[in-house]
Amino acid sequence: MKQTEAFRVLASADRQLVLHTLVERGREVTVEELSRQVAARRHRLAPDQIDDQQVERARVRLVHTHFPHLVERNVVEIDWSERVVTLSDDECLGELFDAAEELDGWPPTDLLEQPSS
Repeated sequence: MKQTEAFRVLASADRQLVLHTLVERGREVTVEELSRQVAARRHRLAPDQIDDQQVERARVRLVHTHFPHLVERNVVEIDWSERVVTLSDDECLGELFDAAEELDGWPPTDLLEQPSS
């Protein structure tokens, strides 16, 4: 993956969150959990404070926009029968995370802070 393409992948805060969550949770996370994390970040709430409608909207964005982008670039694999997203073993990941290290906001520090209740 060329650096320009890596930065295109990383241009979305939602995709950065997906990648960060996959790395932090051992390379495999459910679609539901990723949807909850994306909704929580977008609404600046703790994941347990997000309602089902907010999670569903995030899931739709992931399924129709971000997952296809990541799958097409061999960054993730999705098992739809199990509803699990996994980081791929593709060599492009090294280049992608090298590019991420050049970003001021990587890892996304706002993800590590607990929102105030």
